[in-house]
Amino acid sequence: MRPIIRTLGRAVLLGSFALILAFRPAADARANSTLDWLSAEPVTLMDLGMIRLKQDLVQVGQRLLDTGFLPVSPTTGAYYEWREKKIVIFLTARERFAAPSEGMCLELFSRVSGGLAERSRGHRGDPGWYLEEIFTHDGWGNFTRPNRMREHLLETVQLEITLLPPRPMGPDRTLHCSGGLDTKPGDVSVTTS
Repeated sequence: MRPIIRTLGRAVLLGSFALILAFRPAADARANSTLDWLSAEPVTLMDLGMIRLKQDLVQVGQRLLDTGFLPVSPTTGAYYEWREKKIVIFLTARERFAAPSEGMCLELFSRVSGGLAERSRGHRGDPGWYLEEIFTHDGWGNFTRPNRMREHLLETVQLEITLLPPRPMGPDRTLHCSGGLDTKPGDVSVTTS
């Protein structure tokens, strides 16, 4: 009886080994595929929020172009400044005829920050809600988010507007306006370069 059990055990072991070898090439091919690699890479809520910020900023810039407020398509983007722990979103536009003015920079800042805040699904026009919505996922797990997430994001996200002169090599200077999405027009920082 023991020789039969040993023989059956060896047969099962050899059969299992043969089965593993038979499926190994298919598993190796699948494990090396691009989609498996991509699906294994993590995407953080920071990544997701940055992607959403960039998309929304492009759409706000396009709307300003479509309504005639801007003469040409603006350059937009967002990045994380890890040294200062700030998220910077920017829009750069060129003036059509006149030198960049502080009033135009402040108006553009107001329109961009307002355009982003209007994209909030929960509380339209509230920049804090807008930021909290784009930096969280749509699932049920958001109940673990920080209690002051909205306030922290308002402190962290910086909008920078740059107005360029009509001629690239002209005598006029470039104007920069910066502040948070909830910054009042009188508190926006305006600098020239």
